[in-house]
Amino acid sequence: MENYYAVKVGRKPGIYLNWDDCKKQVHGFSGAIYKKWKTREEAEKYLLTGSSFPIEKEIEADIPVLNKEMQKSSLLKCERESSEEEQAEQLFRKFNTDALAFVDGSFQKDTKVYGYGVVFMEREGKLSKHKDFGADKTYAEMRNVSGEILGARRAVELAIEKNLSSLTIFHDYQGISSWAKGEWKCNKEKTKEYHDFMQNAEKKIRLEFFKVPAHRGIYFNEIADALAKEAVTAR
Repeated sequence: MENYYAVKVGRKPGIYLNWDDCKKQVHGFSGAIYKKWKTREEAEKYLLTGSSFPIEKEIEADIPVLNKEMQKSSLLKCERESSEEEQAEQLFRKFNTDALAFVDGSFQKDTKVYGYGVVFMEREGKLSKHKDFGADKTYAEMRNVSGEILGARRAVELAIEKNLSSLTIFHDYQGISSWAKGEWKCNKEKTKEYHDFMQNAEKKIRLEFFKVPAHRGIYFNEIADALAKEAVTAR
């Protein structure tokens, strides 16, 4: 039976598929915290909070959240917060990945313009923000979903361009994960293109997806949302 070893505190936190690999991360490491699980889902939940809450609640609890003052502030003020790098560092302690990306989309009904926002973080400390918009009719029919999938695609493109071996994507729209994995049927041309893109990308890079609740003050998700809105309004 396959087991999953979740290293919460160790040389390189993450999920390992055998004891030997896990042991390398915890043996001789003072204060190591780890546990064996029967399923990957249980291991992921433990890695995030150690509780048995549904995964969305766990992620919400562990990802840095904006305080009330920051929630009211502009994107510019958020960018000036000196704690962004520290918050990114906190996330990297919980995910065994080379990069993290928060993605979101937006849509302007009157102009039929869609856009995306991406916050891209590398383990070595680099943090960058990206946004773009479009007005392709086929994409526009999908409204803000277009921005969501294009944001996820851009995050993957960035990771591949940087020759990274793994990427974790945080998203608030379920289709980002479900279309990529083939869990949802691709009924539209652009969702099929998205699925095919992600399937091909996984030949070059390891991808993981985590859904976060929308508009709940999750710091980097709020930044991605603001970038997407800015993309469609300040063209």
